[in-house]
Amino acid sequence: MSHTKIALSIAAGLSLIFTVLVAHAAPPDTAGAQSYKSHKALLIGLDGMQYEKLQQAMQQNKAPHIASLNPAKSYTGGIGATSTEQTTGSGPGWTTILTGTWVDRHKVPSNNDELRNKAPSLFEQLKQAYPERKTASIVSWNTINNNFADDIAQGFIDLAVKCSDVDQCVADKASYELEHGSSDLVFAHFDEPDNVGHKYGFTTEYQAAIQGVDNQVGQLLSALKRRKKSHPKEDWLVMVTTDHGRRLPDGHDHGAQTLSEKTTFIGLNKPANAQLSRPITHPDNPDYDNLYGFANHTDITPTLLAHFGIKPVPARYAMDGLPLTGPLGARLFTARLAPDASQVNLTWKGDDSKDKPVNIYRNGKKIASVAYSRRGYIDNDIKALKGAVNYTAVINKVPVSRLVTLKD
Repeated sequence: MSHTKIALSIAAGLSLIFTVLVAHAAPPDTAGAQSYKSHKALLIGLDGMQYEKLQQAMQQNKAPHIASLNPAKSYTGGIGATSTEQTTGSGPGWTTILTGTWVDRHKVPSNNDELRNKAPSLFEQLKQAYPERKTASIVSWNTINNNFADDIAQGFIDLAVKCSDVDQCVADKASYELEHGSSDLVFAHFDEPDNVGHKYGFTTEYQAAIQGVDNQVGQLLSALKRRKKSHPKEDWLVMVTTDHGRRLPDGHDHGAQTLSEKTTFIGLNKPANAQLSRPITHPDNPDYDNLYGFANHTDITPTLLAHFGIKPVPARYAMDGLPLTGPLGARLFTARLAPDASQVNLTWKGDDSKDKPVNIYRNGKKIASVAYSRRGYIDNDIKALKGAVNYTAVINKVPVSRLVTLKD
């Protein structure tokens, strides 16, 4: 089946001046590394599956396997009218999911086989922490592996399979790898819901596509169950997500910044923290029916890295998301340049860590430590700064970052 995805593009992001500021993390100490040795992960991607239509299928018990992973509402497309805004297309969406960054860092603004991800990927960060770990990316939409061709060339992805829009190929190869292979991280991408959505819109065919891919998700989960019988000590994190919603009213298209197109979902087989389970009901930016109070695509890679016990290094952190398990970081962290370009205003929200300090880093250097209850910090010392500046807020040893671009 030929792929008919929307190929909207936006301007490429801004060039970074801090080449040393990459999202590399440090492995735990020897004892810690040993305790995480059994940790493995499966990330399942369901292309173009609208959250509301998935809910309908779950209510009718037609998507029980996806339902078992507890999908919760999330968003994609970045923050409107900021450098993070990106089309609700598949190229930017999957690149964000696999890097924990928005387009101003990963530089994949559209659906284009020739574009190359420029941010440290999930695969790269896992390999740098644990060179012996094995990774797999098995995709129905070939463009994903093309966008991560540099990761493949550098050995960050050990098993890279392009299934050319044949979802059963993904189900069979990923199931075999899960049950019999050596991969510690498997990304399995299915494309049929998006293909059918483009062709038929919100019809019985689309609901049938959701049910069909749910059966294939069940095939993966069954393979994992069989594996656990022969590897009972392994601890598998399973996550599921989609790359975008669909445009109302008919569901044929996507790519724009509308509530339906921006709404996605993230599910997992382990208890989630408040970032996923308890959305902030009144975010400072109330656009899209307060959608920005929910978790988002950039939270997926940090969650997977945390499961592997990879400890983030605040001074080198450059991801826009927070882990969805374990301690909470600074939620709704934002960095905005004042209209007169005289200062940068940093803000965060949430009450879970109100009595703890927030450590603030700018381009890898710690510049302040303030009480979480202040909900913000103003950086007035920016006169000598130019270009892209990376701000990081750290609480509970959990960092989160944002880019701000200053005029040269």
